[in-house]
Amino acid sequence: MRNSMIKILVLPLVVLGACNKESDATAAPNGRPVIKVAVDAAGYHPSEAKAKAGKPVRIEFTRTTDEGCGQQLVFPTLDIKKDLPLNQAVAVDVTMPASGKLAFTCGMDMYRGAIVAE
Repeated sequence: MRNSMIKILVLPLVVLGACNKESDATAAPNGRPVIKVAVDAAGYHPSEAKAKAGKPVRIEFTRTTDEGCGQQLVFPTLDIKKDLPLNQAVAVDVTMPASGKLAFTCGMDMYRGAIVAE
């Protein structure tokens, strides 16, 4: 029986993108940056993230527990209200202000978070 030699070629894996300490940022199919926010019994994680001033961004919220008041999401200044079903990502597409913060809260205004324009 003849022995075969198997050659394995390992190529370096190149990952493009940036890792922001404040958020898990990726890109949406339309090219918008995506900030992922988890919602649990303690609030939003991260509770604050950064995005480019004046630019569009997608914020993706995923509620991971029935505990607490994270079942509804509110962007008070944008008049946006969304229900957050358990373990399902809900995307909110916004354009960041030229400066300042874009605040969001739970439906009872107990959990608070913001995206800071930079």
